[in-house]
Amino acid sequence: MINIKYRIQNSAFIKNSLTLSGGVAIAQVLPFLFYPILGRIFTAEEFGLLASLTSITSVLAVVGSGKYESAILIARDKHEAASLAVLAVLLGFVTMLIAWLLMQFVLIEPLSKVLDEPALGRWIFVCPLASVSIIIFTVYNEWCVRETYFKSLSVNKIVNAAAITLSKTFLGFVKVCSQGLVVGDLIGRVISAVGCVVRALLKDGKSFASTCWADVVSSARRYREFPCFTMPGQLLNTVGQAIPILFITAYFGKGDAGQFSMAMTLFAIPINVISTALRDVYRQRANEELRSTGSCRKSFDRMLFILSAVGIGALLLFVWFLPWLMKLFLGPQWVDAGHYAQILAPAMVLSFISGPMTGMFVVAEKLRAFFWWQVLYAAGTLVAIWIGCGVIGTLMGTLVLFSVVRCVVYFVSIVMTRRYTLSTKGNE
Repeated sequence: MINIKYRIQNSAFIKNSLTLSGGVAIAQVLPFLFYPILGRIFTAEEFGLLASLTSITSVLAVVGSGKYESAILIARDKHEAASLAVLAVLLGFVTMLIAWLLMQFVLIEPLSKVLDEPALGRWIFVCPLASVSIIIFTVYNEWCVRETYFKSLSVNKIVNAAAITLSKTFLGFVKVCSQGLVVGDLIGRVISAVGCVVRALLKDGKSFASTCWADVVSSARRYREFPCFTMPGQLLNTVGQAIPILFITAYFGKGDAGQFSMAMTLFAIPINVISTALRDVYRQRANEELRSTGSCRKSFDRMLFILSAVGIGALLLFVWFLPWLMKLFLGPQWVDAGHYAQILAPAMVLSFISGPMTGMFVVAEKLRAFFWWQVLYAAGTLVAIWIGCGVIGTLMGTLVLFSVVRCVVYFVSIVMTRRYTLSTKGNE
């Protein structure tokens, strides 16, 4: 015990992982505790509408920043990192304005018809506002990872989760609007974004204040490969996540889309508790190891073993009881989400294992390789869902095919990222 305590106290990696894991755990457990309330206040159809809007918002958030925030970690110095942060946020606001104009005058009717969702037109305005809030949140997270502000990063995740969850719950009870779930989600994200700006300025205001337009333009040019490769790749990744929701809504209705969304959301909670925290800490550690020694293979293999043991163990322990747990936790109207979760479980476990490792693509600057993996991810998802909905014709069959394809894609990611632990930096 003394030896373990000594190793924890003297290992920055372990301490940072525990610090961030604690914050992520609270941030994920908090909404988890409120889901029994939300699942009884709101219907599956309302969750389906939020899932559709969130899918559109996620796409806008990726396009909006050009993914310049991904370069913050590897910037040459703090001043350049601040320039990248300002650049990403400015691009986010410009994209928000353009997206709002397009949605108001061009896209409302087509999207509503394709998704068979009349309410989408009334609430689609939340997408641009939520997207810029997500960009600010993500930029601040990347800044904290670079500067090893892991306590601040933990607080940021907790504030974000609390703001979104409490806003949804409050509006669900007071019934001041017809879509409290959607409005609550937007209000929570805006509150979180404002908090990020305040904390960033209080701690590093001088770094951001010293940034000028010339610095922003210089950073945009130097890291232009991020919008050229990382942004399109991340867009494909986000589209890959949005495709199932949008297709299930169009082919099987809002109710089934809501059940599917709930299954995916509740899976994401335990995954994010560990996976997200380790990803952020591992990226910073791997970046240091590659710069100093040219290899981070040992830490990669150690992380892979731990994640595999935890993920496979949890799968074998809980997969049989998922329908019963959903019914007990959320109410009898959500039992279908438990059956869907059983089908999706193998893919979600491989997502849990591969997720922290994807940071190797950026750390090793294998942006083109990452782009092509994301092409595989999006294309595989599209083909699986299209065949499932259009050919198989049943939701269960669609989800089985979807889960199998996702397992293959995540396994490919693990193989690729392990290869790059020994690579010399530079694009392929």
